[in-house]
Parts: sequence; structure tokens; C-alpha cells
Amino acid sequence: MRARVVIYNRQTQALLLIHRLKDGRDYWVVPGGGAKGQETPIETAIREVREELQIELTPKDLHPLFVLQEQECEVFFCAQSLQVTTPEISGEEQERSSLTNIYLPTWIKISQLPQLNLMPPQAKLKICEYFKN
Repeated sequence: MRARVVIYNRQTQALLLIHRLKDGRDYWVVPGGGAKGQETPIETAIREVREELQIELTPKDLHPLFVLQEQECEVFFCAQSLQVTTPEISGEEQERSSLTNIYLPTWIKISQLPQLNLMPPQAKLKICEYFKN
């Protein structure tokens, strides 16, 4: 199981995503990652966002968005944030970073989302649909 959090700033109408440049590929992902042990999706989401972005969330901050069932189950949440500064990547992602494996947190305007190469594509469709309302 994997859990991801779409971090949304209502004031700026932007989402905090991670721009990935890996082995010549250029794409975007929603912050998150895999469960450890018997973690619940909420516990995984909170830990992953804290480890990757140093952003503290609580279970009350997370609102279920959707679940994707591909190779493995991916649970997507949404959390609102008042933060406008862009955090630095940290944790395992920082350790794995290199000139050919870049993790770059970036605030993206919701209006720009349809043009991004957001992975997986099914997540992009569902996120675009959610923020269309």
C-alpha cells in the first residue's frame, strides 16, 4: 500500500508537487510513499510528508480523495496548507538525489495541472476533476 497527499493552498490556488528528473525522464508526482509494517494509509501519508517535506500533518488534516488499484493500492488524500514557501526535499529522497535523480518540490497553479506529466496518469485525471469544482 502507498499513500499520497495532494497539498493544496486555497489562497494561491496551488498544489505542492514533486518535480522528478530521473535518468532523462521528466515527470511530476504527488508527495507520499509506501507503508512500513502495519501502518494505516493515514499513518503512512503523515509520515511520508513529514519525511519528504518536513510538513507536519495530523489525521484531521487529511481528507480522502480516491484510491487507485494498479500494481499496488495507492490511497490519495488532500490536505490544505497556508504555507506559501517551497520546502526543501529531505529524508530518503534527499539521500538518493543526484545529478540524474532530482526531487524538486514545487508549487503548481491548479490551472497548470492539465499540462503536467503527472504520474500516474489516472491520478492526474482524478485530481484535475476534483479541483475543477
